[in-house]
Amino acid sequence: MTVEELRAAMEAAFTGDPDDAAELFADDAVLVDIAGEPPVEGQDAILQHFLAYGGRREVAAVHDAWIAGDRGALSWTVWFRADAHAYGQHGRALLTFDAAAEDGGLISRWDGVWVERDADLTPWGGD
Repeated sequence: MTVEELRAAMEAAFTGDPDDAAELFADDAVLVDIAGEPPVEGQDAILQHFLAYGGRREVAAVHDAWIAGDRGALSWTVWFRADAHAYGQHGRALLTFDAAAEDGGLISRWDGVWVERDADLTPWGGD
């Protein structure tokens, strides 16, 4: 897996098309979306997790993605529109792969956290 593949798959997953992203996860992978919440376990459950949230995310951007051997990280923003109001949420995730990513390793663990930042609503014209 390359950084470009990781970035493209995650942007698609965040906007409602998670099939490519789910394939980056091992069959027994664990995803912790927000620290302290119950984990999502297994590739099928992770696909369902992205499907459940993706339909409400209309715009997404992966700002940074890193892969170094069997570790990686992501930084992203997803923008939502609800009741004529738009808002953005920002997140970070630390990734662990079951082997070196460049050797075909898959994500075995995703530890995510939502972070507070000033809202950037430029995708919606600043409203």
